[in-house]
Amino acid sequence: MTLENQAENLKPLIRALLKRVWGAFPILVLLIITIVLSGAIKAKTDKLEAMKAGVAALSGQRMAAENIDRVVGIIKSSKDQNDAIKKLAAQLKVTPDAAKAIVHMPLNALVKFQRTKLDRQIAYVNKQIAAHKLEVAPQAPDINVVSLKLQPETIQDRINLPGVVEPWVKFNIVAEVRGEVKKKLIEKGVSITKGDIIALLDTRDYEIALQAAKASYDTALSSMKRLDKLYKEQLASRSQIDDITAQVERFKAQFDSATLNLERCTIRSPISGIINDLYFEKGQYVNISDPVAEVLQMDKVKISVGIPESDVNAMNSVTEFDVKFDALEGRSFCAAKYFLSKSSDAQARLYKLELEMDNASGEILPDMFARVEIVKREVLDALSVPIYSIITLNDEQTVYVVKGNAAHARKVKIGIQEGWRIEIKEGLDVGDQVIVVGQRRVSDGQEVNVIRTLVNIKELAN
Repeated sequence: MTLENQAENLKPLIRALLKRVWGAFPILVLLIITIVLSGAIKAKTDKLEAMKAGVAALSGQRMAAENIDRVVGIIKSSKDQNDAIKKLAAQLKVTPDAAKAIVHMPLNALVKFQRTKLDRQIAYVNKQIAAHKLEVAPQAPDINVVSLKLQPETIQDRINLPGVVEPWVKFNIVAEVRGEVKKKLIEKGVSITKGDIIALLDTRDYEIALQAAKASYDTALSSMKRLDKLYKEQLASRSQIDDITAQVERFKAQFDSATLNLERCTIRSPISGIINDLYFEKGQYVNISDPVAEVLQMDKVKISVGIPESDVNAMNSVTEFDVKFDALEGRSFCAAKYFLSKSSDAQARLYKLELEMDNASGEILPDMFARVEIVKREVLDALSVPIYSIITLNDEQTVYVVKGNAAHARKVKIGIQEGWRIEIKEGLDVGDQVIVVGQRRVSDGQEVNVIRTLVNIKELAN
């Protein structure tokens, strides 16, 4: 068989094979398209999930910005970065990735800036998700920090304790004789001076008693004069003179007592002050020792403060105190130490400190609540930093200082604390720029971008 005959015989077979291949071609194309689309869809789905995870992390950072004091406290109390991430995730109820993002974000002074930035990023990413636009340009992380240029300032070790106002003198006036109240000459709330009359009692019984005592006394006195004359003429004995002398003294005592009782029918105030309460009315019968009135001496007052045992020793060197009253719109007054108890209260175990305060205006009233600020110790021209800027590394207190464009670790020795400020006794010098925001994101020798330098530590409180 020739080659031409063989070719002729293969033609039908080739036609049949081509028909089969051509019929399967659309299926092969569809399969390839399906595979390509599946890969694209999976890639977009992965990007979508990644973007959603990014939004969750950003939302966690915004939550941290809104709860900045709580976040700072958690980070401060953590042993290391991993411990901080676990605590933040548990207490803020965010994912570990979101907690990690919180640990690495700038705090405090950048909160407003960072929150605005985070809100803008979240809105943009959500908009991209809604529009099915998954190509978001990545942003390179920048290590922005805020530094504080150290300047000498006064720092104080202070405690703030509650106190209660007490009148300088609280005097209860009582009846010294019994009788009916004939006149009530005073009302509650009025100011009185020493010797002012408060009430008058019925004097009739006491006038009669006085007259009787006077008559007995006058009679005995006349008898004594007569016997004395007879004794000089040797017509009376010495014993008669002694007897009459004793009678005169006895009747004189009765006369003086009756005179005093009559005077006591006029009830007077023994001190100057304010009538805080009255316990009688006109026509009422009072007995001896019955309360009549309560007088408060308020030209100066006492502030009673409970001092913990740990601070008692410091009170020996403190003589002046700053006192504030919420009832007087938080105004401050100066007080002086008056008395410190030598024994503590049996229940609270606090030592009572009494302060003396002028109250010429009378605006400070008994039982008002006071806040007493006590300066236990003061250091002039001290260097201080925010307490949260100090990091514990290998059981040593460390801060980061900016030198050039890099952060450098400095070991420090701390002293007294005033609020959120703490004294640096060793390790820093005047003019050093301490990182106060972003310090937990840097390491020794790392380059940083100082976005702001503060010259006054009080700017951090704003």
